[in-house]
Amino acid sequence: MIDLSADLGEGSPGEDEIWPLITSANVACGGHIGDQTSMREAAELAKKHGVKLGAHPSYPDRANFGRMSLSLSPDELRNSLVAQITALRAFGPVHHVKPHGALYNDAHKDRALSIVIIQAMRLIDPAMALVASDSSQMAAAARETGTPVIREAFADRRYEPDGSLTPRKVRGSTLTIDEAATQAALLVSEGVVIARDGSRIAIAFDTICIHADMEGAAERLRAVRRAIA
Repeated sequence: MIDLSADLGEGSPGEDEIWPLITSANVACGGHIGDQTSMREAAELAKKHGVKLGAHPSYPDRANFGRMSLSLSPDELRNSLVAQITALRAFGPVHHVKPHGALYNDAHKDRALSIVIIQAMRLIDPAMALVASDSSQMAAAARETGTPVIREAFADRRYEPDGSLTPRKVRGSTLTIDEAATQAALLVSEGVVIARDGSRIAIAFDTICIHADMEGAAERLRAVRRAIA
């Protein structure tokens, strides 16, 4: 069975439709959005639907939804991540951690930043897994410490030739429902995606993510499920 995941607890319309369609959730825990009420509700829904509960921490930047890079000291960032993940753990066991937004994108290429993320996780529970691209510095830093890695692929985002995601500001960076279904099917059947320049690139993965904050997310997820069935 292919693990399907989504970033949830972010107040996006239609999130209730998504929970029954996934097997893993990455839940906002206060850095970019989220509070005790939303985290409690997410933990309850995860338990109800048999979904693995994961933390989705970010730079502490609610004003910009965690989508802008911040210059923080390692201690400042580590302390913030520990607080965010711990806040979600108050409502249930946290299986994995997936950084959000700019933190995810920055740490993809920044080893020092990745190390801070792994340190924060291991201070809480060394058994928690990291969700990240297989080719990222995050995955490399996690493997060096024995932290489990869940390799992530995206059905609804365009890829660059180097395996990174096309920035959202670039036209065509988010895929239509049909495009997402096609990309998911190609991932499952051949382990590749078609990058923005038309090249085929290999993507190793354990989970396929759909963004719940994109218009038509539930419909896109249903199309993906049909495509990979």
